[in-house]
Amino acid sequence: MNFYIDITLLPDAEANLGFIWQKVYQQIHLILVENKVSEQDSAIAVSFPHYDDRAFPLGNKLRLLGKTEKSLKDLDVGQWLSRLDDYVHIKGIKPVPDDVNQFVYFKRKQFKSPHKLREGIDEHAEKLAAKNNFDVNEVKQRLLDSLAKFDTESRLPFIQISSLSTDKNKEIKQKVNFKLFIEKEMAENNVSNNKLFTCYGLSRREEEKKVAIPWF
Repeated sequence: MNFYIDITLLPDAEANLGFIWQKVYQQIHLILVENKVSEQDSAIAVSFPHYDDRAFPLGNKLRLLGKTEKSLKDLDVGQWLSRLDDYVHIKGIKPVPDDVNQFVYFKRKQFKSPHKLREGIDEHAEKLAAKNNFDVNEVKQRLLDSLAKFDTESRLPFIQISSLSTDKNKEIKQKVNFKLFIEKEMAENNVSNNKLFTCYGLSRREEEKKVAIPWF
């Protein structure tokens, strides 16, 4: 990734950061769907420069990154976010600094509902115990401990969003509303590959499909 655009979110008394993130990221997702390079792939990445900010988990800045200046210019971000003018400040396209030496993966983390997992825990424990010749009560306790960990992990930063898709006539359709949990993982190095991002601008989770981006 060689070029980037920074978008700063500007909350006020009527619109907090959570609300603005939802509106802005929904539009960014729409841009990436509209400009996708294949059925489920985007050549544009997103970054969260203030991830883990104490005031707000995702901070107040969203960064778009592309391999070329043209790839970002063609997005026409200003036009897509025009109705949110009062709540965003969009800077011009800039080259990624030459001295960047840290790289990161931003990935979606999906969780199943703890309530649904608990509903089937007895049956699941019995199957695991029978398969591995374990004590069923011990297996059930381990599963319950795992759910307690789930409750902690599900506190990752998230954005409330609606999924989008395009049909054969290139009409954009809205799907379900959900929480998009975003996980950050530092990369050991910038592995050069031709992998693409999801239409949320995020790296995929599979080791062979992960894509690191500059962290600065």
